[in-house]
Amino acid sequence: MRIASTFSFLAKLEQIPLFWRIQFIAWPAFAILTLPLKFAVMGSWSYVVFATLYREPLGLLLTTALRRVYHRQAVRSMKPARMGFTVLSLAILAGAFDTWTFWWIFDYHLQIKSEQSIWSLFCFRSIIYCVWSFLYFWIKDQIQARERQLDLIRAETAARDAEILMLRAQVAPHFLFNAFNAILADLDQRPASLVPLVQGLSDYFRYSLTTQQETFVPLGGEYDAMINYLTVEKARFRDSLVIECHIDPSVRNLLVPGIFLQPLVENALKFGHQTSPAPLRLRLWITRTLVGGAQIEVTNSGNWINPPAHRMTPHLGGCGLSNLRKRLSLLYQGEAQLRIPACTVDGTVSAQLTFPAPL
Repeated sequence: MRIASTFSFLAKLEQIPLFWRIQFIAWPAFAILTLPLKFAVMGSWSYVVFATLYREPLGLLLTTALRRVYHRQAVRSMKPARMGFTVLSLAILAGAFDTWTFWWIFDYHLQIKSEQSIWSLFCFRSIIYCVWSFLYFWIKDQIQARERQLDLIRAETAARDAEILMLRAQVAPHFLFNAFNAILADLDQRPASLVPLVQGLSDYFRYSLTTQQETFVPLGGEYDAMINYLTVEKARFRDSLVIECHIDPSVRNLLVPGIFLQPLVENALKFGHQTSPAPLRLRLWITRTLVGGAQIEVTNSGNWINPPAHRMTPHLGGCGLSNLRKRLSLLYQGEAQLRIPACTVDGTVSAQLTFPAPL
């Protein structure tokens, strides 16, 4: 019950504007910390108590008035020299009013005398208002800088999300075009063979629609969608395509970008058919890394169309891989790696993608 009350109090406290939270904390703290100094100067605890109960509430009121003047006169927008002169003048004026009212009440009316001279009191209180003004503008600048940084982060995040959605949206039209061509090719001669193709196409686009607003999706769902995608491709190429797929069950819940496997497989199919002897062999293998991440390898029979020596490794592949690299860069800031070795091993070409372990 006490814990709940504490959280409720803190929640209500956060609703109070920052300026007033600082004011109501700083002035009482200042009053307590300066008690020994006041006693050393005034020589009487009764005098110290009277002075504290009057001075610090007055200080709170005067600094609140200074803040209002600074805001209404747009002091922060002035040139540095003019701003410094204005702030110093207002702080001295506040110190003079503070000193005069204190002398008028305590020395003149109550006849409470102290060893502290009026001049030293005036200088001390003026310095307090100068320091308060400096802290006020410094804290205000820090808050504004933080807000600008947050606005920049929000803008960059919005731009990044929009770009990711745009890059992701480029995948679907191309796949749909190929699927419809496959359906048209078999519509008259082999209509029964269209059942798994249409079912795979339906499941694929159901997954795409349900996850289109999600930046990250479970790797297992992405893998299953890729199986449906390959079902459509298998219907297109029939015996000229041999597919082998595997996923480690322990990485099915790892969050990954949506529709990231298709560019890898699409690239393997496109260039594999141009260079591989029939049938084209495509292998999709997903395993767990030692640190808890996932490694995806897409391998196809065939070789590079251009000699590896004439290709720059960071730019291997077509538009689909370029988009994938861009998405990974936006989302992972270098922690996810896409490697495409510029060499052929045993008549195969592979693309390897490694995702980091979840935090």
